[in-house]
Amino acid sequence: MSNTWIAVDWGTTNFRAFLMNENCVCIEERSAALGLLSVTDKQFSQALKTQLGDWLNLTTNIYMAGMVGSKQGWVEAKYVALPATPEQFLQHSVTVQQDWASSVKIVAGATCINACGQPDVMRGEEVQLIGLSRIANQNNFSAILPGTHSKHAVWRDGKLESFATYMTGELFSLLKTHSILGLHLGQQSLSEKAFYLGLELGYGHSLNSILFSARTNRLFEKIAEQDVLEYLSGLLIGNELSHLNRAEKHYVIGNKSLSDKYSKALDFYNYQYEIVSGQTCFLEGMHQFYLLDLDK
Repeated sequence: MSNTWIAVDWGTTNFRAFLMNENCVCIEERSAALGLLSVTDKQFSQALKTQLGDWLNLTTNIYMAGMVGSKQGWVEAKYVALPATPEQFLQHSVTVQQDWASSVKIVAGATCINACGQPDVMRGEEVQLIGLSRIANQNNFSAILPGTHSKHAVWRDGKLESFATYMTGELFSLLKTHSILGLHLGQQSLSEKAFYLGLELGYGHSLNSILFSARTNRLFEKIAEQDVLEYLSGLLIGNELSHLNRAEKHYVIGNKSLSDKYSKALDFYNYQYEIVSGQTCFLEGMHQFYLLDLDK
């Protein structure tokens, strides 16, 4: 077990750790509702040590990614300006010296100027994209990472070239909870018909001009009350996907429930796509950093 190492995905709300071997096989997995905001008095070192427990008898070679490297996290790992190679991300990683560990590294996030000419950032997704480059075995591809803040990323010539953020998940939550569109809704259905109706309108129209239709279509009985959120989901996802390049195949990186939703939308618009596990991509990306360190 001397060639084992540990990958950690530590975000705002959750902690996940993976005991790995040198061939990127996961030996054991642990998770906890121990996001950064839940760590008492910012005792990150003790929290990490406690979560890893007996794994530390096997290895103390640890690679971390996610919001643990943000300004609000343990130690800030500054953003790498794109385009950037996996080697450059490792070079900009931050080593956190610990008397109980041989190596604790936090992978840097990524920043770029997006298509709107505005600065954009990501943390954690860059690892998944590096992992996808190994899984797909391609130097050029496009990827969608659905979530609270969805990312559309471009990988070119072995580098993460650019990306853009779409606040699809957060907008859905805000509209559901704090707007007239979600006010006093009863039990909601999983109506595909309502979702597809939302997709049809959401694609190519200004989002601000179509959101109120979630209320008016309910008032005039074009959609039932129990279908409002599925319709709203279609509007938001459809609007997001209207920015994709139709000429390219797109990889969808994520968990099953979100990937299923996006696959229905991509099928509706006749996009070419392939779904890849977010966890698999993350572990492949972290394994790349492990291998690059060995080659030093």
